[in-house]
Amino acid sequence: MRVVVDEGVPRQLAAALQRAGLDAHRFKSIWKGFANGRLIAAVEADGFDVLLANDKNMASQQNLEGRTVAVVPLPSNRRATVMSRLADIIDTLERAAPGQHVVIEHDGSRRARGIGPDGQTTVEELPPVPPFR
Repeated sequence: MRVVVDEGVPRQLAAALQRAGLDAHRFKSIWKGFANGRLIAAVEADGFDVLLANDKNMASQQNLEGRTVAVVPLPSNRRATVMSRLADIIDTLERAAPGQHVVIEHDGSRRARGIGPDGQTTVEELPPVPPFR
């Protein structure tokens, strides 16, 4: 799985994910200022499987139907909080499938939203993690 860490996420997370064995990369400077739709297309074109972001609105603004990339927004961009939750973030990344928005809420609940084969929105409740504080 190839993961790109968006510019709003603490940059140290990419290195921590690499140390944990994931193929993680920092946000490319050429993507700075891209609107969400263009960013998702660029991430996908570069062969990434997951965009790890902190923009929770992306899930309601961007349709991932037919996309090969998943978007996982984090509930916080505070470095100490994010870095202390590495195991939960990795678990969430591993559960993400192409074309899904996998949202982690502040209370630790997680939901994977996508479009099913019938064209209908699907929502899968994932096992919760401890709340983010």
